Amino acid sequence: MSYVFDVDGEVVWSPALRIGKLFISMAGTLADNSGTDLAAAGFTMMASDYYYVDPPRLAGFVRTLLAGAVDANPMYRELARGFLLTCLVLLERAGVVLEPDGEGQRELFDARAAHAALM
Repeated sequence: MSYVFDVDGEVVWSPALRIGKLFISMAGTLADNSGTDLAAAGFTMMASDYYYVDPPRLAGFVRTLLAGAVDANPMYRELARGFLLTCLVLLERAGVVLEPDGEGQRELFDARAAHAALM
């Protein structure tokens, strides 16, 4: 079994069930920590293992995370790193390429291609 992450009818990622469940759980927790919800963060559940991704909302959510606790707290940044990399790849696959906001984000964005190869 696997999860499906879809953008406009195109599957942009289909991880194994446990990986998809972990990713969407992290999305929910990070959204909650940011004072929002999954839909506002760019993820709408179509079925328990199928999510529609809204690229503009997801891009805004990623920018919010990068400008907030991820930037302010080194431990939070490390814990959120894999989630953010996955989001950057999802966005790129959807045709939205974000660029770093300053040198502090450069390493994260530079790791995008290597992370995409794992997906």
